[in-house]
Amino acid sequence: MNEFGILTFQSTHHAMRAEKVLTNEGMTIKTIPTPRDITLSCGLAIRFEVEDIERIKELKDEGKLDYKELHHLQTLHGERRLKKLD
Repeated sequence: MNEFGILTFQSTHHAMRAEKVLTNEGMTIKTIPTPRDITLSCGLAIRFEVEDIERIKELKDEGKLDYKELHHLQTLHGERRLKKLD
C-alpha cells in the first residue's frame, strides 16, 4: 500500500511558498501536478509523508502555511482512495 498526504493551493505562489516552508521543516515532499479528481484551481500540489499531517496542520494554525485543502491518498492493489481531511 502506498500512502501520502496531498496539499492543494489557491495559487502557484502559495504552492511555492509552502514548498519552502515544508522543506525548511525538514519534511520529505514532492511538488506534483494537482490530481484532477481533487481540484482544478491551481496546477501545483505538494505530496508529503502521512506522518507529517499533524505538523502541517500546526503550521497552518500558526499562520506559516496557507493551503486550500488537505487530502489523504491511499493506493492498494491499483485501487485509489482519496479522503479530504481539511
